[in-house]
Amino acid sequence: MTDYILNFPSKAIAEQFGIANGFSSPDDDGVVQSNLASHEHALCVVGEHLLLQPDIDGEPQPSIGDGQYWVLFRDLVGIPIPAGGEQFIHWSSESGDPRPVDESVPSIWWA
Repeated sequence: MTDYILNFPSKAIAEQFGIANGFSSPDDDGVVQSNLASHEHALCVVGEHLLLQPDIDGEPQPSIGDGQYWVLFRDLVGIPIPAGGEQFIHWSSESGDPRPVDESVPSIWWA
């Protein structure tokens, strides 16, 4: 089993990649739906990561989106990384590096 944090420049690119590789498909209305789980994988669409802003004069400030589109992907069976997929891998559990936990990465994770 390998966990990935994927980072796409936009939702449209994430959807195109998902469709091209069988992880998403458009529904009857053309809205792209992710195949969230199978016997081979599980994924969680995080979407844009919101960065918390410090309070100003004691007043909470609105979060600012990072402009990126994030997806958590769990490979259960050793699925080969699709052509061009390496560019979207922000982190992999096989890297040997600890999972990033700073503010620049969504804190949502598998239960």
